[in-house]
Amino acid sequence: MEGILFDIEMFTTPVTVLLGLVLLAIGACGILLGYLADEEKSGKEIFRAESPFTDVSESETPVESVRYRRAA
Repeated sequence: MEGILFDIEMFTTPVTVLLGLVLLAIGACGILLGYLADEEKSGKEIFRAESPFTDVSESETPVESVRYRRAA
């Protein structure tokens, strides 16, 4: 068993292992996004977390008469 591990370590560097993990994560994200796209295409609504600053669904009138207190 140790001979197999030493043989693998001789040909792989830590950079190669990390790049392989990065490619694996990119592939998993691609599969997940493809699945979500198929679900949306079939008509299902997928709710995602969005930033509260980009929410334009609520149309509140801005309050222009705000009184600010003076500092002591």
